[in-house]
Amino acid sequence: MAKDLRTFISDLRKESPHEVVEINKEVDPAHYDVTAIIKHLDALKKFPLLIFNKPLNLKGKVSPVRLCMNAEISQNKIQIALGIPRTMTRSQMGEECLRREAKPIKPTVIAKQDAPVKQVVTVGEQADLHELPILRHHEMDGGPYIVMASVVKDKATGKYNVSYHRMEVKGPRLTALYTSPRHLWKIYKDYEARGEPCPVVTVFAHHPCFNMGAAYTGAFEVNEYDIIGGYLQEPLRLVPSETWGDDFLVPADAEVVIEGTLMPGQRLVEGPFGEAPGYLGPQRLNNALRNEVHAITRRRDAIVESIITPEGDKPWLDLPREAAYLRRCREAVPGVKAVCKAGRHAHYNIFISMKKVSEGDPGRTAAAALTFDHTKNVFVFDEDIDVYNPTDILWAFATRVQPHKQITIIKDMLRGNMLDPSLVHDIKTSGMIVDATRPLDRPFSPVSKCPDDAMARIKLEEFMDAETLARIPMDRTTYWA
Repeated sequence: MAKDLRTFISDLRKESPHEVVEINKEVDPAHYDVTAIIKHLDALKKFPLLIFNKPLNLKGKVSPVRLCMNAEISQNKIQIALGIPRTMTRSQMGEECLRREAKPIKPTVIAKQDAPVKQVVTVGEQADLHELPILRHHEMDGGPYIVMASVVKDKATGKYNVSYHRMEVKGPRLTALYTSPRHLWKIYKDYEARGEPCPVVTVFAHHPCFNMGAAYTGAFEVNEYDIIGGYLQEPLRLVPSETWGDDFLVPADAEVVIEGTLMPGQRLVEGPFGEAPGYLGPQRLNNALRNEVHAITRRRDAIVESIITPEGDKPWLDLPREAAYLRRCREAVPGVKAVCKAGRHAHYNIFISMKKVSEGDPGRTAAAALTFDHTKNVFVFDEDIDVYNPTDILWAFATRVQPHKQITIIKDMLRGNMLDPSLVHDIKTSGMIVDATRPLDRPFSPVSKCPDDAMARIKLEEFMDAETLARIPMDRTTYWA
């Protein structure tokens, strides 16, 4: 059986049944009901996968399509999705992403009658986005938003690009797709230069490995359907689209697929929108592309998916982007051990641990990280620092940094990210490099620790019973999680 959202939910029910919660009461996603439920659970540090069986659509009626939230919101869920041991650490999970990206798997094409996503097909005037349960995520959002992965195809090479771009629903068959100047933008501009509409497909739910593969950050020339196959560990099944047939293939095992075109020379006002950095992004025009919907195909009992941003302390969907930093930094300095990029505390802050062998290593590593436009501040640490742990990070800042020597400010020379609310220029930013590594050219105090033999000799269970140990409350105030 091909992997899809259903197989993942089934795996999760088997391996962690308490993490799947079905809600049978009606909810109105377009008026913040779902957002409020997610936020209340978040305050309790509870992150179950939620299935809303009676969500209202944009017409205020119970939709024939259900809604799934939180599919990729915890380490445990991603471990189950990837089929890896629960003992694997976050750093090891980043390494696993690199291993899968290095072994892409080409997709396979199946017939329409065998594709679950073709069970219900609506085209032309019948293709109505308002039939779907679509969220307003945050107060002052310009409208309901679809935030899942979109697919475009490069006209010159025929390669598919899959990436995340928010889409504000403007009408039953119209959205404004916002894009930053990356791969989708380049492909669209090539079509626009020819005066041609650019085909675009939005995949409204699939297996978490599909969604992770859509977060891949690599070379423009890569066919990202192949990368997604690597994440799935099996060929991604594709089927001809309704609008373009064999010229544009769409994921056969998706829950819902929206087929549209990005119109040349046309823009729409889009936003505001509560974005990943945790701030309300302003209305924009120049990068908001007019997307005209031609067809919606889905399963009979489809489940759409969404993501509440910024749930930045649960950054598992962003793991492939973190792996991209790891790959690039290792190309500069092989001794790089781990990179923390994701999460609200990080985002434009990049935390790197490394085994330093020369005094130039931190600078070269930071320079590599700064080639990504999601980078503003880079902090480089020794390999004994856990870059996912704020206690370790703040300790290293306090004890291993002389600010006048080890902090470098870069003024208005970097390409920033357009979602950063601190930007003065639309795309240009300043940056900072902090070298928090210990020097190699002079003595430095060793880290104090308990002797290894004492740690191995003393066993907690010999000093307190399991019930007493279980009753001791967990204190998470000193850890980002």
